[in-house]
Amino acid sequence: MANLFVAYVLWFFGGAWGLHHFYLGRDRHAFIWWSTWAGCFGLGWVRDLWRLPEYVYAANKDPAVSLQALDEKAKRYPTPPFNVVRFAGEVTVGFLFGILIRICIPDDFVELVIGRILSIIVPPLAVTIGVHLVGNVSPEKVSFKWALYGAYTSVPLLLFDSGNNLVYSSILSAIAVNWKGKNWNRDYLEKRGLCKRIFVLTFCGLIYLSLWSSAIYFNATITTKEGDEVPLREAINNFFTSPAWADTKESFRNLYKYYQEHGWENLYNKIVDSLDPLGETKAYKDLGLHENATEEEIKKSYKKLVKQWHPDKHMKEADPDKKAEAQKRFIEIQEAYETLSSIKKKRARRSKKSRSTSQDHGDHTEL
Repeated sequence: MANLFVAYVLWFFGGAWGLHHFYLGRDRHAFIWWSTWAGCFGLGWVRDLWRLPEYVYAANKDPAVSLQALDEKAKRYPTPPFNVVRFAGEVTVGFLFGILIRICIPDDFVELVIGRILSIIVPPLAVTIGVHLVGNVSPEKVSFKWALYGAYTSVPLLLFDSGNNLVYSSILSAIAVNWKGKNWNRDYLEKRGLCKRIFVLTFCGLIYLSLWSSAIYFNATITTKEGDEVPLREAINNFFTSPAWADTKESFRNLYKYYQEHGWENLYNKIVDSLDPLGETKAYKDLGLHENATEEEIKKSYKKLVKQWHPDKHMKEADPDKKAEAQKRFIEIQEAYETLSSIKKKRARRSKKSRSTSQDHGDHTEL
């Protein structure tokens, strides 16, 4: 038996992912909420605030009673009456799915003949799936065939503008299923196994996430500090051939070797050290020193670099970038020296305290 309080808790904390609908056995509803950012950008989530009691009541009703009530409703309305909210949902989700598929196709591929054909044929199919998904939310069902007919009616318009005219494709598809392809769904009360439900939702979710990943990969750009826009796919490819990636791979290899030699117990401390939480490694690097440098070597390097990068020494530089670099390096050197000084003072105090404790313990033992 579904509990109204539990449903509201899931609605409040997990409503954006459709957890309350999954709890009530409304899997299509749950997937729509998850894939459209809380039900068409939060609107559906807000609407559920007053619809949840009805959903809980429907989930708890005896199947025989529910089917009898559905049959009585079907006698009054041979086909489900037009619902503005459901129609708007069909149009919105259909358009979203269509646009998603369209932006998954790279623009440079669309310039080819085969790419142009795919950009016209495939998005209306995605529109059909979106409209069909919303139209089949219980207790109604719609015909995939009529949703398909309506979506592909707009293909001539897609020849001119495959992006904006997907709106017409989703509207025509929603009109088609509400005009001809809609009926009552008597099978919506059938119980399905939990494992099967989770598997189906996970599978659909992975497909949806892979499509968004492709869309971002092919369309997103990164802006450099010089203002140049670089396509994300080029930036990713460049990263995997960069020194930073080589250093990252080497770090993973070193951690794996360390694990083989010292086991899991000491690996955590090694990872923490690798992350440089105190900024000690960076400080040594900024001062051009190795990690075992003495206090005298640190002071010597600090004095040398401070003289070299002091802003007053670069005041006459014509290039403003060089002035900015000198200022930045000077600050880094100051911070590095302060970091190392602070760390060494703390360690010296800790060492002194440890020796004092050991000495007191030794004196106590002699007594």
